[in-house]
Amino acid sequence: MKRQKSLLKGIEEVSENIIFSFRKVLFKNKDIISGEELAEAGIVSEKTEGRLAELKKLRKLNNIYYVWDYNSEFKRLIFSYKYDRKKSLAKLIAKLIREELQFVLKREKIDFIVSVPINRKRENERGYNQVDEILEKLDVNYIKIRRIRNTEKMHKLLNEKLREENIKGSFKVDSRMNFSGKKILLVDDIVTTGATLREIKKSILNNNNTLNEKGKTEIIVFCLAAAREIKLNRGEI
Repeated sequence: MKRQKSLLKGIEEVSENIIFSFRKVLFKNKDIISGEELAEAGIVSEKTEGRLAELKKLRKLNNIYYVWDYNSEFKRLIFSYKYDRKKSLAKLIAKLIREELQFVLKREKIDFIVSVPINRKRENERGYNQVDEILEKLDVNYIKIRRIRNTEKMHKLLNEKLREENIKGSFKVDSRMNFSGKKILLVDDIVTTGATLREIKKSILNNNNTLNEKGKTEIIVFCLAAAREIKLNRGEI
């Protein structure tokens, strides 16, 4: 059974690489929304940039701030950035969300920004962490935490309990970091059910004495987009 699973996983990875190579050739210089031919790979047309700017709107759901709905235009943007490995799109995304992020940092009086780490295997394959790249382009100081377990892709697990079990114990916070009584901003690309972010929150709070003379450690979330699931559940991280 174990051997069968390993074989299936290997076939899946090969298939993903073939699809990526095919897309890379076929859609090399295509605009992500209009589909028009572009002079250079990894850029978007003025029309597309304008459309993404038009669709963005900073909203708050409990302790989650998000900029876009998880709609078709945003899906094309994030798919190209993450799965077509168009790393240069980080610059565009940073440009589009700069004002919103600065507003949240100021309004919430954030002490630390923490980026959400991705599966190490996927980071090695892709060559970058999509959240870190955006934060680098925004030129803000942020803290990295470690992902110590490679997990299944969360979008394949439809059941919330399976998602929670899948991500359990996946993160490690440097014990030297003192987040006590601080306001922390967790930054991610998409929040679906919030299982990953809740596990990171647990790791941060369990790593420190969260009560001191300044009060309780507080976690705020900033993400590019919020999916339908988190909105329906009125979720909180």
